[in-house]
Amino acid sequence: MENLDFGKKLIEVRKLKGLTQADVAEKCNITIRTIQRIESGAVKPRSSTIKIISKNLEFDFFESSNQLSPLKNRRLLWYIKDVFNFKTNTMKKISILTASLLLFAFSFINLFSSKAQSVNPENEQKTKNLSIDRLIFRDSFLIIMKDDKYGLYNPKSKVIIPCEYNKLEIKGNYAITFKDNKRGLIDKYLNTIIPCEYDKFQIEGHLIFTFKNNKQGLLNLDGKVIIPCEFDRFQVTENNFVFTSKNNKHGLMNLDGETIIPCEYHKFQVENNFVFVSKYNKNGLMNLDGETIIPCEYDSIKINGSIAIVTKNGKTENIQI
Repeated sequence: MENLDFGKKLIEVRKLKGLTQADVAEKCNITIRTIQRIESGAVKPRSSTIKIISKNLEFDFFESSNQLSPLKNRRLLWYIKDVFNFKTNTMKKISILTASLLLFAFSFINLFSSKAQSVNPENEQKTKNLSIDRLIFRDSFLIIMKDDKYGLYNPKSKVIIPCEYNKLEIKGNYAITFKDNKRGLIDKYLNTIIPCEYDKFQIEGHLIFTFKNNKQGLLNLDGKVIIPCEFDRFQVTENNFVFTSKNNKHGLMNLDGETIIPCEYHKFQVENNFVFVSKYNKNGLMNLDGETIIPCEYDSIKINGSIAIVTKNGKTENIQI
């Protein structure tokens, strides 16, 4: 199989099993850098490596990709089919279906009741113990107001976010908070994902790009800091690398927050599996593991197959790479 196809299948199987790259590396006793390079298609794994990964992930990568479909649906389809098979454990399955229907009915009634309470004038009386002026039901959030400030309330868990925000914006399952010209993020369970301390942020997929004092950083949707807010700019690539820039110098990180190449090069370019770096008008060559292949001391570098053609002080030589 092609190394890029294998990398894509590895990503899909890993995510279906709820594993991180670090988890796979630990299970297979392979470095995380190797896993990252396999998933990005940067290297072609050996058959022995594929067998090790197949064994530890309990998935045969040598078979057709159709194997992924049973992996996704096997448990759910079997469970549904078995529940409706009344030839075995008849009374138990009838009890399960009955309980499911009762749970659905209870949830519907509770949702209807919550919405009704949010628009009911009597709600003002019921919430006096919260010391608030107004309730607003919006999507999956119950917004509370006091003295023109906004907060949040969850009547089931009795969790209260105090009325201390100048503004709230509901975006799907998240509430964006505004306070003293700073922004934060709270999820529908009223967990604070981002404290109200950033100038702005934007959510892209499972990542949150943050901005503070003209610097950029990166968090995940759990609020974990991947890259602190200290870079002038950065760019996330499709193969999970991050090009970083600070003080007009460039470097490379990964989405685990690990620095591969520090921000100390004036020019920076990735081609295939190589990183061309430049410092003080001298050129060098590194790999995607951050290892130096050719030190930064040449006037020019060109790659021809496995040979690097370098020039220095008007002289040309070939270096095996």
